[in-house]
Formats: sequence, structure tokens, C-alpha cells
Amino acid sequence: MGEGKDYSKTVNLPKTDFQMKANLSQREPSFVEEWDKERLYVKLCEKNKDKEKFVFHDGPPYANAHIHIGTGLNKVLKDFIVKYRSMSGNYAPFTPGWDCHGLPIEQIALKELKIDKNNVNNVVFRRQAADFAKKFVEIQKVEFKRLGVIADWDNPYLTLDKKYEASVIKVFGGLVKEGFIHRRKKPVHWCPTCETAMADAEVEYADHASESIFVKFQILSLPVLLKTKESVLRDFSVLIWTTTPWTLPANVALAFNGASEYVAVVYKYEDAREERLIVAKALLENVKKKIKAVNYDVVFGVQGLDFVNMKCQNPLIANRQSQGIVAKFVSMEDGTGIVHVAPGHGPEDYQAGLEYGLEIVSPVNGRGLFTKEVPEFENVNIFKAVPMIIEKLEKEGKILARLKLDHSYPHCWRCKKPIIFRATPQWFLSIEHDDLKKKLLDSVKNVNWIPKYGENMINSMLENRPDWCLSRQRLWGVPIPVFYCKECGEPLLDIKIIEQISALFGEKGSDSWFEMTEEELLKDVNARCASCHATSFKKEEDILDVWFDSGVSHEAVLASGNYKDLEFPADLYLEGKDQHRGWFQTSMISSVALKGKAPYKNVLTHGFVVDGQGKKMSKSVGNVISSEQLINKYGADVVRLWIASSDYREDIRISDEIIKGLIDTYRKIRNTIRFLLGNVGDFDLKNTTSFKDMQEIDRYALSRLQQLISSTVAAYESYEFHKAATAINNFCTVFLSGFYLDALKDTLYCDKKDSKERISAQSAMFEICSVIIRLISPILSFTSEEAWKEVRKMSPEFPQSVFLAEFPVINSKYILHAEILEKWEKALEVRREVSAVYEKLRQDKIIGSNLEASSDITYGTKYNEFFKDLKLVNLTLGSWDIKCKATDREDELIVNAVKSEYKKCARCWRHIDGIKNDLCPRCEEVVK
Repeated sequence: MGEGKDYSKTVNLPKTDFQMKANLSQREPSFVEEWDKERLYVKLCEKNKDKEKFVFHDGPPYANAHIHIGTGLNKVLKDFIVKYRSMSGNYAPFTPGWDCHGLPIEQIALKELKIDKNNVNNVVFRRQAADFAKKFVEIQKVEFKRLGVIADWDNPYLTLDKKYEASVIKVFGGLVKEGFIHRRKKPVHWCPTCETAMADAEVEYADHASESIFVKFQILSLPVLLKTKESVLRDFSVLIWTTTPWTLPANVALAFNGASEYVAVVYKYEDAREERLIVAKALLENVKKKIKAVNYDVVFGVQGLDFVNMKCQNPLIANRQSQGIVAKFVSMEDGTGIVHVAPGHGPEDYQAGLEYGLEIVSPVNGRGLFTKEVPEFENVNIFKAVPMIIEKLEKEGKILARLKLDHSYPHCWRCKKPIIFRATPQWFLSIEHDDLKKKLLDSVKNVNWIPKYGENMINSMLENRPDWCLSRQRLWGVPIPVFYCKECGEPLLDIKIIEQISALFGEKGSDSWFEMTEEELLKDVNARCASCHATSFKKEEDILDVWFDSGVSHEAVLASGNYKDLEFPADLYLEGKDQHRGWFQTSMISSVALKGKAPYKNVLTHGFVVDGQGKKMSKSVGNVISSEQLINKYGADVVRLWIASSDYREDIRISDEIIKGLIDTYRKIRNTIRFLLGNVGDFDLKNTTSFKDMQEIDRYALSRLQQLISSTVAAYESYEFHKAATAINNFCTVFLSGFYLDALKDTLYCDKKDSKERISAQSAMFEICSVIIRLISPILSFTSEEAWKEVRKMSPEFPQSVFLAEFPVINSKYILHAEILEKWEKALEVRREVSAVYEKLRQDKIIGSNLEASSDITYGTKYNEFFKDLKLVNLTLGSWDIKCKATDREDELIVNAVKSEYKKCARCWRHIDGIKNDLCPRCEEVVK
């Protein structure tokens, strides 16, 4: 052999078309096209159609905009689960859905069309709104597909579909039949800007500055219990504190705490003025400070209960009196201990009003303007009227203190403007009827909530849940199927008529309600008013709450039979944590009311996406990141890895720095797969070595692989995807790259191509490669499919797609006995110790690689098994100039290393004894 000869062509170099550079953003779209063309979703279903079913129900996002990163996270989490379930042998249909009605879509459609809600042809607008929603359904479909989500995209459920709308009316009819639906004038959340009632789930809280005032209500008459004090209290007033001065015109009562003591007190000022007031004894000093009095004299004291039926003058409305009542909600924490009560503008006030038979006054119209009931401020916006009200009261000497209060106040989730409570006639679903609230709370216990805190969240919300206001004063939604008598106004709520309307919507859609006359809608029904027996009716103009639309999807999608192979109840619902007060709750209410149980067996919730500092994303702050930006920059698989690597049970942080860190993780996994594929590129599967005949290091690797399968499957089963991603990454970087593949390089590259050692290694590596690709496929879907194409080159018998392959299961035959595993743990312990010594030599520039090292190792008895096989020692430690010496001391391990004095083999670069003509004996044999 000549000196300096090039032996590179005699080495078994890796061969694969699986590139080191991912180019994800360029490469991924071709897979999306392929999955569509090959109808992969259909094939997935066909493969498992006779297997155990796993019913996942997709919560519908609004079809009103491009998806944002939070929407993408939600759908990708669902994709993880469905892919895992499908590959694990479940029949797991995935029917995606879209919420196509409601205010979010209506507002944007009105804005785009440049028209006003109050000046619009209802039928024309509804068609335009439907086209708008359908446009974004198609846009979002493309965006979800680009994220690698595989679903029944050709057959989604849309809440504007005729069959869906028919189901909405069917459920409404069922609730009517069971007595859950009633109409009542009651205060509800109302947005004056959007001009509609609001669901609890549509209310957000934000900081707000309010004018708070201390106002006098002059006493007009005293109840029987206080008649003896009439002469003493002749010039006294009741002092109240309010943060909503605009509600004073609607005041009809003053609430006292029945068990607390109140006093008639004369407050005195520096200028000799006096104020004769009724306040709570516990708040005497608080009031003195607020009204800036210098001292006071208490005239007498009585219990709050004694003020029931007292009459006071409303300070703004001359012909309205205010009645004394007692209420439990009156506290002694702040103010005066007396609460002004306006039943038309608050839920607690309303309940008190029902108890005392108070008039429900609500002199505010849908746009937030005072009505003619408040003539002085008629047609003035209630918030703009506040300074005018205060000015009037101050002029009349009825305000004793005026303060600015910064506090949390309810706002509309759409327009972000402050909202109010406003009493108007609305349709409600009763939460108390038929003991529904108790049934709901009992049903919560029968659901598995993931994480567990979800159970506490929904419990607390249901415990305080008021009746559900179903009415919405908007254009775009499913109409409430009710008629009103033109003679007396009595509502016609007839189950047979509702069933007829449901059938009509199933045939023609809900637009027919607006296109047809009352006579046409009531044809062949012989409708008659139950109150006055008239036969002429006017149809309801309000629509149903959009949350009712989506909330009945358990019937419209799961139970109806309209969507292939779905059934009630679902195995899993998965949405953001805000849905405890949204879809999870609204779905449960109608389901428990009509079917006696929750529509889901398991509920999984995730946190919100926040920026790198944990701040909520906001356009005004400029920290919003779109999924499209991330995909174009990094690729969808990197986004999917970010989702999988995050503990979604809390809020999920995202930033360029976080993504860049995950790119390194992605590269390590990709490069590990590439190394495995490259080194089995020339492997013939027919020559696979049986487990019992493999080299021990390969058997150990397969045994460790079973541990990975076990931990990864457990992570997927418990929906802890971050644990699956971590386990796979650690196996690739620590075990494979950090030990096993490193130890095999000499065998793979330099052994004879068909040596039993190399074939053994390739047999193990192919199994490892196949398993890792399938384990990571629910997460890195594009990369796994790309790698699977390389696997399929080795045999056409492998499934066309990695998602049609079986998910790995533990092979018990590959699990080594405990004593062998313990031996390998000791081997790795020795490797760590030796590697540290070699690293020091490298840092001191004594050696360039482990192959150049010569080591003397003195080892104790616990390492005996490992050191019995010197060939195994060489492989494990990565050098071939090793001298070993045993000692009786059990734990002793002493490593000394220097640069080897052996020559370097020109082909394998090992420093080893017996080199002739630049080649070691092994390499000389191979090149022959």
C-alpha cells in the first residue's frame, strides 16, 4: 500500500436523499398538495373503520378573519391527538367546524359593505354575510392545511348550513317543550355601541374611570316602626354612594342591611353648616372623611330592618319615590351602608325588585340614550349625561362628595366599549327550572377535566350562572321561532309550529324566516292566540345568541347523523381556557337539559398565547405574531414543535428567541433521522439480523428504544405533548448522537459492507429510524412524511404515508434482562468519566479526537462485566489504545490518558496496534 493513498472511496459513506437543510417553508406545501390529491384523510378513515371509535368534536372558530397564532395552536393540538389516535388503531374522524353567525361576522361584513345596521335590507344583507363567512371558511381551510392539519376538509360543519340551522330550532323546541324557555323583562348585559344584548362569555373587564358621588335622598314618610321618630327625622335624608350616576333616574328603592345598625346623625362643617343624614353606624367615620365634615352628633340608632317601606324622593325624577328595603348584598366595606337600587340596571337590584314587587324602570334605549321618561336628558348618551346629572344635583345641594374611581368595569369583547345592564323583554333559558343547575353541577363530576383546575373553573361559573339570555337584537343569526299576537302582544310559543319551522329551515335555510310572510310561515297550522283568540300574528325580529348556535353542536353534529360516524357524547372537547364560560358551558346546558348528561367525556383546555415576556398580544402594543409569518420564516414543523414543546396547560410564550431555540432542537432531531437513513441506505431488509443474533450494543439500543416508546405513548395518552417532544429529543441527542451512533461510526463506515457487525447495526438502526419517524409524526408531520418516503424506498410494502403506518408499540422481546441493562449503565458511567478526561486533552490540544487517545483505566469490581469484552470497551469509549486493570475496590474508576504512540490507520483513522502499510489489519482485509 502506498503512502498517502486516498481510501475515501473504500469507506461506506451515508447515502440518502433526506437533506440536512430542511427548507421547510419551500418543501412543506408539496406535501399538503399530495395529501389532498391522495385523499389521505379518507384513507385514514378507511384503514380504521372497523376499529374502536374515538370521537373528537371540533369547536368552531369564527369565520371572520385569517387565523392567528392562538387559533393555529388550538387546531394543531387537535391534530396531534387525532393523528396519534388514528395511527394507534382508533377510528378517529375529524370533522372541522366553523361558527358562521353572530356579531363578529356581522360587524366586519357591515364595515366591508359600508352599510349601517339600521338601514339595511335584511334578506340581502344575510346573503352577503353568508358569502363573507364562506369566503373566510375557505381561507382558514387553506391556512389550517398549511399547518399540516389533516381533517375532513371537504365535509366540514358550518353553523349556517340548512341542516345545522334545523337542528338549532329543534333543540330550541325541545327546551320549550320541557319548560325551560320563558320571556321576561330583565336586566342583561347590553352593548350600546353594538346595540344588542350580550352573553356572559362576550364580556371582558378593563380599567375604567368612573365618577362616584354621595347623594342625598330626602325622607318623605317613615314606616310604622319609626313613626315615633317622625318629628326628629323631619329634615333628614338618606345618604347613598354610587359609581353609576346615570342609573339614578331608574332608582325605585334604597337597600339597607337588615342585621346592621344605622344612625340618624348630624354632620357639622367648619363653616357651621350641618347635614342631617341616615348612614350605617359602622361607616360613620368613613362618611365624615368623604364629605369633609369636622365632627358629628348621633341622634339615635335603629336596625336596618326598621327602614323597610320608608319612602324617599328620587333626587332626579320629581314624580318617583324610593322605597326602603333590606338586601343581603349591602355591605359595610365602603360607601354609606345604603345602596341605591335600580332593578332595570343590575341583576342584584332586579332580584331585590322581584322580592319587593318593585317597578322595573329602564329609561335607556338600545343605543344608550335616555328616553322620554327622563325628559331633562332625553336622547342624551347616558355616559355623556353623567356630568350633566352631577351638575344638576350639585346645584340643588344633593351631592355631598364627588370622587374619581378607577376600577375594573365590563366592556364589550367586540367594540371594546363600556357596556351596561339594561332591562328589556328578552327570551331566557331558565337555569333553575327542573333543578337544572344542580344537574349541571352533578354532570361536571362525571367529566374528566384536563388539567384538573378546569373542573373548579366551570363549577364556580355554573354555581353563579344566571338564566341564559337567548335574544340578540342583530341581523345575522338563526331567528327565534316565535310569533306575537297583533291584538294583545301575547307570544305564540307552540312546539308544533317550532317543529314546522325546523323542517322549513332544513329545506330552505333560516333566510326563509325573513323572506316569507307570517301567513306563509304559519300555513296549515291554524294558529290562535291563547289569550285573546286572535289569528293575526307578527314574527319575532330577534335572533338567537350565537353561543346557542355553537352550543347545540352536540345535537347538530354529533347526534344528528348528518356527519359521518360521529356520535353523542364525544370522547373529547379541546379548546382554550376561556371556554369554561363559553362553549364548554353552553354545550353542557342544553345537553344536560334535554339528554341528562354532558356532551363530552373528557375536556382538555389550553392557555393563551402570550409574548416572550408573558404579556397579552395586542396590535396597539405591536407584539402580535401571526402563524403565517412564522410559517414563512421557519416552516410549519417548527411552529408545530413550538406547540408540542410548550406546556399548554399554562399560557404559552412565543418570541423569535424561543423559536430560534427550538430550531436547534428541530435540527438535532432531523440530523439524527438523516444519519440513521444515510447509514441504512445500502441495507437490504431481507438480511435483517434477528434480535438474539445482534451485537450486544445493538440489542441494548433496541431495549432503550422500548423505554422511549413507553414514555412517548404515555405522554400522548395523557395529552402531555411536551413530554413526548422532550423524550424524543433526549433520545436523539443524548442516547443516539451522544453515544450509540457515535460508537457505531467505525463499524458503519469502515467494516466490510456485509460484516455481521455492520448488518447487526443496520438492522437495529432501521428499527430505531422507523420508530422515531412514527413517534414524532403527529408533531413533525411534514418532516416525518419526508423521511418516510426514504423508508419506503427500501420496501414498497410499507404504507404510502407515515400516517397510514401503525404507531409503535413496545416489543417485549427487545427488553433486556435487568442485569444486562445494569451492565450498560455502568458502561455509560465509564464512558462519561473517560470522555471528561479526553475532553481535557482536546482543550490542551494534545489530541484532536478520541481516536488519538491512549488510556490506562483501573476499575473496581462493579465494572467487571463491562471490561470483560475489550472490543465492546473500544466501541463504547471510541478509542482503540486502551489498557485495563482490575482492582478489588468495588467503586474504583481511575482514568489516565495521553496521546497514543500507535500509528494512525489511513482508512479508519484509529490509532491501533498492528498497522502495516498505513492500514490496520481490519482495513487491510476490507480493501482487499
